Amino acid sequence: MGNQQKQAVGPGAVLIFISTLGFSVYPILGKFVFAGGAALATVLFVRFILAALFFGTIALIREGFPHLPGKTWLTMWCMGGIGYSLMAGFYLSSVRYIPASLAALLLYAYPIIVTVLAVLSRQEELSGLKLVGLLLSTLGLILVLGLALKGINPLGIALALGAAFLYAVYILLGNHVLRTTTPLVSTSMISISAAVTYGIVGLATGGTTWTLSWGTWMGIGGIALFSTIIAMLTFFQGMKLIGATSASIISTLEPVMTVVLAVFLFSEHLSLLQMAGGVLVILGGIVAVLAPSFPPNRKGKAERVEIQTTGKNFVP
Repeated sequence: MGNQQKQAVGPGAVLIFISTLGFSVYPILGKFVFAGGAALATVLFVRFILAALFFGTIALIREGFPHLPGKTWLTMWCMGGIGYSLMAGFYLSSVRYIPASLAALLLYAYPIIVTVLAVLSRQEELSGLKLVGLLLSTLGLILVLGLALKGINPLGIALALGAAFLYAVYILLGNHVLRTTTPLVSTSMISISAAVTYGIVGLATGGTTWTLSWGTWMGIGGIALFSTIIAMLTFFQGMKLIGATSASIISTLEPVMTVVLAVFLFSEHLSLLQMAGGVLVILGGIVAVLAPSFPPNRKGKAERVEIQTTGKNFVP
């Protein structure tokens, strides 16, 4: 434990910081490529197919073809083709209607949603510390959105919060069913199924755009390279060095980085109350990560429920 804590301020923390920066530019690049005329189906198809090819190749070289039960393959396919596809689509679409900074803050309601769903599904008990995290995040969301939602596009808000909810459900399912697979295998499979989903959606709706400027293609490539491949590789390696809890806490810098980038690149503006609310949302998520989790009626025992509040160990 002592060695892990020492490493938390060393290479492991640096890797998680790089990963967090990669994820933070995702909505920023989304705004850029949408302004260049790219369709959602095009962006996400390219993102997921490149991720699938990259991680799938590494998985085959390092681990060989995995022999898993059919139920596990089906679960991963559904998680990627339905769950994560919807989440990624909701989140990226939200920046069409609301500032990228606001979308990032709203997405980071997902750690506390994970806690609420885990309690409601009786996977763990609601401790005092988790209740504090819930109250902090709730108050933070009220401040971020404003009591009357004045001047905020409700569709964008619904998409961002919908993405947070879908992400929370996805994480709980992933913790439950993907314990028999490695991160490389699950990431590869879920990326493949998500790519297939957006390939089908694009063909069925005619919603793909391939005649784009080089600048727009570079933005889409940036999403695939920096916000997916590099972000995932550094997260995996960093988490090995410092553990999932420390990695999750450092990852809460993601919306902060997005806000800073959005202010400089797009001149987006958040009020002092919204910024204070964002801080509370992030603090609530940190409290949820740190709070011990015990199954119902077994609180007195030392056994913990390992429900991680980050889904990044499952998919980009």
